[in-house]
Amino acid sequence: MYTKIKNNGNSFIGLGYGGLLAILLLFVAITAGGQQKVGKISGIIKTSDGQALAYASVLLADTRYGIMSNNEGVFSFEAPSGQYMLIVTYAGFTTVRIPVDIKTDISKDVGVIMVNAASNELREVIVSDIQKNKFAKKESNAIARMPLADLENPSSYSVVTKEIMQEQIAIDYNTAVASVPGVIVNNGVNDSGNDVTLRGFRGQATFRNGLAIDPRTQSEIANVERIEILKGPAGTLFGGAMSTYGGVVNTITKKPFESFRGEVSYTTGSWGLNRFTADVNTPLNKDRTALMRVNASGHTQSSQDAGFLRSTSFAASMLFKTSERTSVRFDAEVYSPTKTLNAYVRNSNVLTVSSLKDLNLTHRRSFTSDDIGTTRTSVYAMAEIEHKISNQWISKTSFQHGESGESNSIFLVLTYLNNDSISRGIRPFDQYRVITDNLQQNFIGDFKIGGLRNRMVIGLDYFAHTLNYQFANFPAAGGRTSVFAPYDAVRLDDDTPWNAISRNQVNDLQRASTVNQRDKYYTISAYASDVVNITDNILAMASLRVDRYENQRTLVSGVNQDNAYDQVQLSPKFGLVYQVLKDKVALFGNYVNGFRNIAPGFDTNGDVVNWKPEQANQIEGGVKLDLLDNKLSSTISYYNIEVKDMVRAIDNITSVQDGNQKSKGFEMELIANPVEGLNIVVGYAYNDNEYELANASSEGKRAPWTPVHVANFWASYKLLQGRVKGLGFGAGFNHAGKTYMEVSNTFSVPAYSIVGATVFFDQPKYRVGLKVNNLTNQTYWNFYGQPQKPTELVANISYKF
Repeated sequence: MYTKIKNNGNSFIGLGYGGLLAILLLFVAITAGGQQKVGKISGIIKTSDGQALAYASVLLADTRYGIMSNNEGVFSFEAPSGQYMLIVTYAGFTTVRIPVDIKTDISKDVGVIMVNAASNELREVIVSDIQKNKFAKKESNAIARMPLADLENPSSYSVVTKEIMQEQIAIDYNTAVASVPGVIVNNGVNDSGNDVTLRGFRGQATFRNGLAIDPRTQSEIANVERIEILKGPAGTLFGGAMSTYGGVVNTITKKPFESFRGEVSYTTGSWGLNRFTADVNTPLNKDRTALMRVNASGHTQSSQDAGFLRSTSFAASMLFKTSERTSVRFDAEVYSPTKTLNAYVRNSNVLTVSSLKDLNLTHRRSFTSDDIGTTRTSVYAMAEIEHKISNQWISKTSFQHGESGESNSIFLVLTYLNNDSISRGIRPFDQYRVITDNLQQNFIGDFKIGGLRNRMVIGLDYFAHTLNYQFANFPAAGGRTSVFAPYDAVRLDDDTPWNAISRNQVNDLQRASTVNQRDKYYTISAYASDVVNITDNILAMASLRVDRYENQRTLVSGVNQDNAYDQVQLSPKFGLVYQVLKDKVALFGNYVNGFRNIAPGFDTNGDVVNWKPEQANQIEGGVKLDLLDNKLSSTISYYNIEVKDMVRAIDNITSVQDGNQKSKGFEMELIANPVEGLNIVVGYAYNDNEYELANASSEGKRAPWTPVHVANFWASYKLLQGRVKGLGFGAGFNHAGKTYMEVSNTFSVPAYSIVGATVFFDQPKYRVGLKVNNLTNQTYWNFYGQPQKPTELVANISYKF
């Protein structure tokens, strides 16, 4: 029985939202009310053969100011005075970047901007050939929730571009992120979502277009424009419910643009790979104020002696420019894979060897059966309204609904019995469904106070998460029950046969009970972030979030449980940037906070305690480079993350909230385009983490599934002139150090280095590519003890129109 309750929560819990919002709205009114002096910029865009380039996008980098050129290639718009980088983009590619100086009440004509390609080439979409350092495109409005250049941002982040995904012939999310330093993506521990290992912590890719989701499936990349990885705790701008201490992974989907373009692609290869994708973009009216883009995919592949993946996806995005000030965008996506589900391998602590390589394992046998495949579906629908309130402020209202789950799923759960045998268990779900709703209102400003430029976002965020699932309990020893049903035990060799797992036999397993459960929580948050140009070379960021979390009573088989609780948390962020050389060399540092809500529990007195939210605080410093006329981009950083207020168990019932964990390390990313046609990506990350004060079993240990060393390299060369223009070659490797499978740190997955190489021929109307993965045929496993593919050959052909 609960005898009494003590409140160890945050003292801020009594603060009302009304006072905070009144202050924020008052600030908006004061700053938006001021009149900021503006200037005008105009020009004309032409191609190298003298033709006007219609419907090109012209914008000032890291601002919201811009316009689309008309039929004659002419553009004109107003913007606040200041020094900017003018960017011309076409068909989604950056083509030209030139510095401009806008002065108050002066009309500046930049004259003719020449795009280094003929009009017919642009129509055939070879814009990527004229880009500088095409893998280093870091422009993002989502990382800071406002337009902010990489060298102005006091945090380190990486961006996976569509260009490198295409060049490496990525066929899934795991391979798409292979070029990011310090990041390893695997299928989830229970084959759910994309598990991301980053800075000593495990998380998931849980943001889509800046809004939170909770996918039950791995992400399909056919509709992905780029993937953004913000490193370190990010509770201030992304909350604590779906972000992790290692960072935030935000997937940006493809959006429509102003010209008719399309591409269809077919990929085939080893292990029964067959993949088809289609991407079609078109204006819907003559003046190009209504736009639509459609993406679709079909994918099949097998694995080992059993196991398979079959999937389809469809996505559509529509953009309506209802006026010069307002645009409305709709976005919907459906992804439905059918596959065999394999959870991580458990109970390695019973083994007497120290590494997977010491077991008598085989990569050829899968232990599963094609008869227990499960169909999952993820559905997302999004609507967004962007309105220009004034020259200084815009309003962005975004809503995204997500549903992900399955019916009649069957997980294969492997558990080591000893060095020579393994138990095959079954974890079935009658149904499993995750529902998320995320509503955000952001006011984004760019204004001056006392001559100092301020870029600010003020936001409100509502996130609701509901989990409905029904599962079986099975009889276990000693009169107990378990959610795992033992199926049989098999030997770890190539010679001993076993019975195939039958779905009918699984359905006939004796149940002790069937449980239906609903878990629901929601958060309501307000946040503000301001970046001030103290001088042209010094920028300071200050940010704060107030987050209210409410966990509703769990409903178990129709009965409400007594487990409701709520918590309020303040999450600050501070950063400083000093540009030693303006827009070329920047020193940066930050203090950022992340948090995780903790359910009540028993303290050592037997009382039920409302614990404080667990917190992680990061100190990071480093240097960012953008040199040689944008041909060399690099970020080098050192970080130290300290997690405090962890709840650690004293015995089977009682706990105390004094645990802590540390994670520190070094990261380096270099993206270069030293000569025309040659592109290089290099990354390295070192991480040292430890549970300093924790449960007895983990104290002094390293977190499982987190390697000390991670490295990546990719280099490619494409001929841009001559008779074989478009012919290219690429090669690289990915390395991950050894990881522990259990917190006891007694059994490890060995390190691996995987080499890949490609050759391709890229032409205006088509592209042909051939890629070899795991060129050296290395035997290796993912972090969860599951065997990975041997040498794999992948061939791709694309038609562009």
